[in-house]
Amino acid sequence: MIFIELTQPSFSFSINFHLRYLKAKHMISEAASLADSFQKVRDLTKWYLSLLKIADAYHQWEVNGHKLNSVAWLAAHLVWAEDFLIIRATGGKGIGVEWLEHYKLGGDGTLHTEKPDMKELLTLLKQVHENAIAHLLSLSNEKLDEENPLGFGFGGVKKNRMMIQHAIRHEAMHTGHLSWLCKINGVQSV
Repeated sequence: MIFIELTQPSFSFSINFHLRYLKAKHMISEAASLADSFQKVRDLTKWYLSLLKIADAYHQWEVNGHKLNSVAWLAAHLVWAEDFLIIRATGGKGIGVEWLEHYKLGGDGTLHTEKPDMKELLTLLKQVHENAIAHLLSLSNEKLDEENPLGFGFGGVKKNRMMIQHAIRHEAMHTGHLSWLCKINGVQSV
């Protein structure tokens, strides 16, 4: 099934391939498609983090009187988010690192009193990602349709699928923040 939508006023066409069509046509699971999308975002995140290794990972830049999150804070937040959204919110067992809660949704941008070492953060980022992808690939379509056990939701939707979709868009947004930090730090990215 292919949906074609005419959008006003530009009359440009946008074509969306319905996921069920893709599954039937190419025999891929929905979970595998979501995992592939998340992996593409993570590859870009890793690339920006690799460019920022020459920057001070703990520095909070200020723009127009507002402090931006540091590279270290963003890395810790991405570890927390993937562990929360893809693993714990869909019924898996999280990594269990207590200090990561400092970097949860609504965090104030400050670093935990024990500044996390960037090498440790990058190791955790890799470890949680491997666990999250393995967990995600184990989810059936029926499991994706269930409400998540934490009762967390976006736009009123509490299904496991939404937690994963939000994890993808959430990381992509913070990858954009990393690209800003490249510019601010004078790191050539493109």
